[in-house]
Amino acid sequence: MPSLRAIFFALILNALLGFSTAAKLLKQSCINRDCSATRITLSNPPINLWGVDVISELNTFLVALQTDNNTKVVVVSSDVPGFFGAQIDLNILVPAAPGAPPGVDGTAVLDQYYDNLNRLLNSSVIFIGEINGRAWGAGDEHLLRMDMRFAGPDAQFGAPEAAIGLIHVGGMQQLVRLIGPGLASEYMLSAAQVSAEEAARIGWVNSAYPSAKALREHVDNLASRIALFHVEVLHATKDSIAEQAPSAQMLRRDLTRFDDLAALPLVSKNVARFLTLSSNQSEQWELNNNDNIVRGLY
Repeated sequence: MPSLRAIFFALILNALLGFSTAAKLLKQSCINRDCSATRITLSNPPINLWGVDVISELNTFLVALQTDNNTKVVVVSSDVPGFFGAQIDLNILVPAAPGAPPGVDGTAVLDQYYDNLNRLLNSSVIFIGEINGRAWGAGDEHLLRMDMRFAGPDAQFGAPEAAIGLIHVGGMQQLVRLIGPGLASEYMLSAAQVSAEEAARIGWVNSAYPSAKALREHVDNLASRIALFHVEVLHATKDSIAEQAPSAQMLRRDLTRFDDLAALPLVSKNVARFLTLSSNQSEQWELNNNDNIVRGLY
C-alpha cells in the first residue's frame, strides 16, 4: 500500500498540474497514486499539428524529466478526436510562406525537434504510446522512438514523406527494426496509410484493441505495473534493449539525406503545392493525408 505521504504528494501534484497546464498543449495527469506513472495528453486541435509550440512544450517536459526522480513511466496519448499527432507544420520549412510562424528560426525548431526524438529514445524513463487516431509523419516518428505502442480502433499510421520528396527521418531506422526491411520498403516507398489491425499484425504497434476503453485500461494497467518495479531495473532493462537499436550515427546520416532532399527545387515546389492543396493542413485534408498528397501531387 502506498504511504499517506505518497498519496498526499500525488494529490498536490495533480492539482498543480491541472492548474499549470490549463492553457498548454500538453496536459499532464497521474495514472497511479504516487504519479510514478504519468500521462501526457496532446491537445492541439483540430489535428494535433506538430507545430512550434508543441515541439517547444515537449522539449521542456523531456528536459525536466532528467532531474525528475519520481517518474518511471510516461504514457503519451491525445484528446483530439481522430488524431494522435499529425505531421510537422510544413510552414516551418518554408519561412516565406503566408502561414509561416513569424520570427521563427526554422533551423532551430528542427534542431529541437530532433533533440526531442533523441530524448525519447535515450531517456531512462519508459515511454508508452496510446494511439486512437491518426499518426502521420511527425506523430509517427515520435511513436517509433518510444518503448511501446498500443492502438485503438480508430488508429492509423503512415509516413507521407516519400510523396513530398523526403524521408521519414526520425522513424525510418526504428521501423525497419520493428517490421523488417521488406515491409518498411513497402509502406515507406508507397506512403501508405496503415490501419490499427494491420499495424499490430506486422509489429508497427505492440497490439490493437477493439475500443478506446479497452485500450485505456490495458495501457493504464501496464504503466502502473511497470511503475511498481525498482527504477534501477527499469533503467538497466531499457539500456540493454537500446543497445539493439539503430545508432546515433545512423540518424545523423538520415538527417543529411533529409537535408539534401529538402534542398532540391522539386521538394520546395511540392511543399508549397501541398500547403495550397491542403488549405494549410486543414482537418478535412489531414483525415486522409497520405492518400490526398498522392492524388493531389501526382
